Amino acid sequence: MRNKTLLLSTLALGLAALLALRLTREEAPAAAESRPLVPAALLADLRALTVKSGPRTVTVERSADGWTVKDRFGLPADAENRLLPLVRGLQKAREFGVLTANPKRLEKLGLTETSVTLVGADGKATTIEFGRQTEDGLGHSARLAGQPHALRTDFTAFLEADPTAWVDLTLFTAKPAEVRTIALAWKDGRTELSRKSSGAPFDGADAAALEELVATLATLRAADAVAKNDADAAKAARTVEAKLTTFDGATATMAFAKLAGAQPGDPGKLFVRVTHSDPKHPANAADKLAVFTVPSWLAEQLPASFADFKKSGQPAAPAAPSLLPIPGPAQNAPASPLVPAK
Repeated sequence: MRNKTLLLSTLALGLAALLALRLTREEAPAAAESRPLVPAALLADLRALTVKSGPRTVTVERSADGWTVKDRFGLPADAENRLLPLVRGLQKAREFGVLTANPKRLEKLGLTETSVTLVGADGKATTIEFGRQTEDGLGHSARLAGQPHALRTDFTAFLEADPTAWVDLTLFTAKPAEVRTIALAWKDGRTELSRKSSGAPFDGADAAALEELVATLATLRAADAVAKNDADAAKAARTVEAKLTTFDGATATMAFAKLAGAQPGDPGKLFVRVTHSDPKHPANAADKLAVFTVPSWLAEQLPASFADFKKSGQPAAPAAPSLLPIPGPAQNAPASPLVPAK
């Protein structure tokens, strides 16, 4: 009797558990519908873009001459490496519904630290705040300014807010083989060499040294930009002027000026101004807006005087041959105790 009662009780409990499971089981959630995070029309006719990340903010604006960085003297923006990747990331980004509206969870997402503001042709601004990645790793959480909830998105593009990083600091670029003539002028002398044809070596005693300088200067990218009235740039003394003339007749003039360091071991600063024979070349517009500093590695490669240039072009003196010991018995060595001395 007891076994029968126990069996019936076990069956009853199993049926109750099965019924509870059926009643409480949820259907598998359907795939969340997605839609573009940013309207395509807004990105198609974008007029300005502002990125905020932590304490830094950068604004790039569209003009008749292209995109410029408002926070860095209106210099040309680096469209290839900064603007286009971000715009493409926004074009591809989609939102997958509400992530959370819980105030405590919203606070943990860090949505107030990073944002992108887009201004269209109508002048209206759309701000999207981006926070930490969602737990499933889909992409950054996001919130449209003024909304009480965060969204799930698949946006993963990097948001850079350093204005200097947005500037296109390439002042001049050409293929080294297309440079027909290079002329360098210092206070204590000058040199100039030419090629007979594209890709041919330079003619002259200093050809090897000038080949290296052409390879360095043919793509000149600055490290940073300072204001035209910068005090350090005004005090810098001219060191060398370089002129590169290409086979199509265009000439780029690069004037370098050095400011010595204030403390021992301080390398100081090397400034450069670039002008071009083509009035429409971007270097001419940039020269009117700012003065540029040179990367430290370039400052080390550029001779500060004609004497330094001549010294660097001289072959190193051959090292004196070292006298290697010749194997054999040393003089006045004691006789071996195993061999009788004669």
